[in-house]
Parts: sequence; structure tokens; C-alpha cells
Amino acid sequence: MPSTTQSRFANVKLRGFWRSSCTWRTRIALLAKEIPFEYESINILDGEAASADFEKDNPMRQVPILECIDNDTGEKIRIFQSVAIIEFIHEAFPVSGSSLYPSDIVAKARVREIAEVVNAGIQPLQNLSAMALIDELSAGMVEIQLGNGQKFAKRNSESGIEALEKIVVEIRQKVVDRGPFAIGSHNPTLADAFIIPQMYNARRFCVELEEYPMLISVEKACLDHPWFKSSHPDIIKKLE
Repeated sequence: MPSTTQSRFANVKLRGFWRSSCTWRTRIALLAKEIPFEYESINILDGEAASADFEKDNPMRQVPILECIDNDTGEKIRIFQSVAIIEFIHEAFPVSGSSLYPSDIVAKARVREIAEVVNAGIQPLQNLSAMALIDELSAGMVEIQLGNGQKFAKRNSESGIEALEKIVVEIRQKVVDRGPFAIGSHNPTLADAFIIPQMYNARRFCVELEEYPMLISVEKACLDHPWFKSSHPDIIKKLE
């Protein structure tokens, strides 16, 4: 007889890199859903994700990867891409912990909207592979102090953060019983799980975040929350 959805999946493992914003999002989701998991560090700076063995698990050669056992079939399930992982976590463990998705259909669309601004519009353009390719293609063209790839990543991060500030301000203005998190909620949502790691990335590229007071306020609320505290890259780095 098939297992219930709640008991069907076991032995959850997350493979990622401590500084990866995509990995951080998935750590937040796992903590929100109170799912025990094993963590395997993949050092993308040393080229570990570029190995032939890793490419078999993810042809994109990126982190994170979520693995678990399907108790119904005995098969090892392997999922990559953070949005797919987070959705799987919520659907595979529907009654565990807390959901990052609001129950209201409009609010749910809003958090997905914010997540996609980060996931599709900001983060991919500052990946190590993207910056390396830009540096390679522009080699010898201009004299630079900071690599062209990093300049591109910084500029893209600045425009993306500016857009997020405007989106969050507009959404919150319409909320009556306003909480401290991105969409005015009293608990973190998917929007926060994407915004906060992106702000961490922005600081790496020396983006002046003080110009975005609403996002700074949201970040403060999140970093005081246990899902974000326990999953913070600085904490994970010490454990590796």
C-alpha cells in the first residue's frame, strides 16, 4: 500500500555551498518545514561542481541539489534548482512545520513574483560562471581594476535591489495589519527567503544597501528569526 505523502520521503540530503544564495533559500525552506536533513558541502570555488561525477547529478553543474529516498519505490530522488526544491519540500511534507506560501491567492502570487525577480532577474547574472565568461570575452578589451564580470554583477544587483525595494514598498502599503516581513506578513514567506540571501550577495559586490530602508528593515526582522539565523552562511561556513 502506498505511503501517505508525509511519510513517503525519507533520508533528506541537501548538497550545496555555504555562500550560495540558492542553497541558503533551500536551507530556510527545510527549517521552516522542520524537516531533518543531512548537509553535504560542495566547494564550487575549487571546481567540485564542475567534475564529471557532479555533472551526472546536475547537468547544469550548479548547487543546490536535494536528495531523498522514495519509500514507495526505493528510488533515490534527486532534484535541482532551488524553486523546484522548495516546491517539492512543501508538497512532499504538507503538514510539517510552517509554509512559506501564504494561503491567500493574491499574496501567494506576490511572493512568487518577488522570488522570480531574484531567481530569474538578478541572481543568475552574478553567478561565478557568468562573471568568468564575461571576463573571458572582454579580456584585453579595456583596462580594468575590478573584473568586468564583477562590474556587471554589481550593476545588475543594484538595479534588482532597487526594483525589489519599490515592489516591497508598494505591496506593504496595501496591508492593514502590517507585519515586519516583506509582504507585510507576520511570518516569513518565500519572498523573504529569496530577498535576504540576495542582500547578502549584494554586499559582496559592494552595493550600498543603506539606500533601500524598507529592505533593510525586512532584513533585520528576518535575521532575528530562527529560520534565517540557523541557516545563515556565516554559521554554515563554521560547520564545514
